[in-house]
Amino acid sequence: MDKYLIRTIIIIMTSIGQVEYRMHEQFTGIYRDGILFAKIHDEGVYLLNNQNTFIKIDKEEEIKDQLRQAYNLALISA
Repeated sequence: MDKYLIRTIIIIMTSIGQVEYRMHEQFTGIYRDGILFAKIHDEGVYLLNNQNTFIKIDKEEEIKDQLRQAYNLALISA
């Protein structure tokens, strides 16, 4: 599941902008300009919201719009 989600997010992000990912012990982080905006855990994907907290994404089909929002929030936070 983890590799599939990372690949899906990277593919989606190529149409939005540049990102990088880093492997951590507990999760894989997706970053924009050094700002963490997505976490991929074994149990699911968590994205940055407008309160600077991470919320779990329940529906993978909605991930593109939510990734775009989290990516833009990372820009604001920088």
